[in-house]
Amino acid sequence: MTPHPLDSQSPSLLRDDSAGASTPPRPWPVRVYARWLREASFRRHLSVAVTLGALCLALLMAAVNAWQGGRQVRAMLMEQGGRVAANLASNSSLALIYAAADNAEEAVRASLAFPDVTAIEIRDTTGRLLLALGAEGARPAAAAAAPPTRAASEPWLDQETEDSWAFAAPVWTRPEASPFDVTVRPAQLLGHVRVIQSKATLHRTQASLFIANFGVALLFALLFLVAVRFLALRLTRPLAALADAMERVERGDSDARAPAGGPRDIAAMADTFNRMIAALQEREAELGAHRDHLEDLVRERTLELSEAKERAEIANQAKSQFLARMSHELRTPLNAVMGYAQILKMDAAVTPKQRTGLDIIHSSGQHLLTLIVDILDLARIEAGKAELRVGPVELATRLQAMVDIVRVMAVGKQIELDLVLDPQLPAVVLADDKRLSQILLNLLGNAVKFTHAGGVTLRAQLVPSADLEAGHVLLRFEVQDTGVGIAEDQAERLFEPFEQAGNAEQRVGGTGLGLAISRQLVRMMGGEIRLESRPEQGSRFWFEISVPVQTPA
Repeated sequence: MTPHPLDSQSPSLLRDDSAGASTPPRPWPVRVYARWLREASFRRHLSVAVTLGALCLALLMAAVNAWQGGRQVRAMLMEQGGRVAANLASNSSLALIYAAADNAEEAVRASLAFPDVTAIEIRDTTGRLLLALGAEGARPAAAAAAPPTRAASEPWLDQETEDSWAFAAPVWTRPEASPFDVTVRPAQLLGHVRVIQSKATLHRTQASLFIANFGVALLFALLFLVAVRFLALRLTRPLAALADAMERVERGDSDARAPAGGPRDIAAMADTFNRMIAALQEREAELGAHRDHLEDLVRERTLELSEAKERAEIANQAKSQFLARMSHELRTPLNAVMGYAQILKMDAAVTPKQRTGLDIIHSSGQHLLTLIVDILDLARIEAGKAELRVGPVELATRLQAMVDIVRVMAVGKQIELDLVLDPQLPAVVLADDKRLSQILLNLLGNAVKFTHAGGVTLRAQLVPSADLEAGHVLLRFEVQDTGVGIAEDQAERLFEPFEQAGNAEQRVGGTGLGLAISRQLVRMMGGEIRLESRPEQGSRFWFEISVPVQTPA
């Protein structure tokens, strides 16, 4: 089937029709009308609506007036036809009595002289035609088929077609009083006359009335349209000017203003729009001034921050170098102090009081050495010099070794220390054995230190994950204890350097660097340490890291 030309010229309409699969396509006249409604202006809508309304009103008024005038003309013409038939019937009695058509011919011709009378027939009571004059085609065919059967004294409408009326009137005798008659003889029906009257005058009158009424109504409609056009221009011109000003503002012309004119409401809208644009200009100017000032402040502050960053980096580098050098320099004399303390303890001549002092010297040196090592590790991590040395790690063996190291302290406090391994753990992974052991020893040591009853559990399990690289696994290490727990406000700062949880008695003997170092090491491995704890109910530390699996050779 050949597509309609409008379909190829209206792709947007076709897209609208095909948007919903369940909606049937609309006919093209409806689509064209809908497109016109979308694209035409308000002035065009108003003009078309008022024009159509005025034309319909003019047509309706003309039709009503023509119909009413036609009814009056129809009644007048029908009354005229009835009178013609009655007059002819009164003049046709002699012709019917003597069956002589010549007696009625003059009356018939006089009746034919009336306007619109086209044919006349005279018939007797048997229906025999006595006289017929006028156009043969103007007489209805039914009139010659059968005689009128109505015996009335007044004329009547016998037949009506689209183009004519047929009026019938009875012809009666007219008896006169005689001195020889005892009673007056009754009137006798002699026959009927039939007058055919055309409707041409009615049709002409109706047409002229319609044209005249339509012309008058159209004239008033045109005057009304002119008035509406003037009002529409007065209404739409300010609206068009306001829309043009809005478009100019949208294109970036902030100086555009709408003219103040038209009706009061539209003038108020234009005034409000102008005030709004003026207010926006003021706000934009203020924002521009603030922005320029802010840019200057940002540049100044950025320069200050850059200088402060450089100074902080230099200071941090100097601090790290100082800590590394001092840690190295402190360990040499400290090792000598601890070594001589052990040598003196081996002398049999040392008294118990001296031995106690030597033990204090050795334990203090050991604590100081641990603090120095932790500070050195933290300095290396902050300086970015700490590196992971990845190598094969047998998970089960390494985890069991770390538990055995801490077990001595757990046995001394009479608490349980358990190791729970996931059966799906790989046998050998590639990781930094030293750093992983350091993290777990810190977590296990803290758990045993702050647990006085119950136990500590180290769990290692395989976590399913679909976002890993090929040959990698996600491992979770978890240390759970039944110790004193950590308050929520202390958990936030627990991983900061030199910060410890608990009261002063519990913080004795710690440096506050273990968890800070552990967090940094876990982040270097791509994970994050998490904490869940409640006071007097215990704590749970865990972290997840992704490591490659070493396949057997």
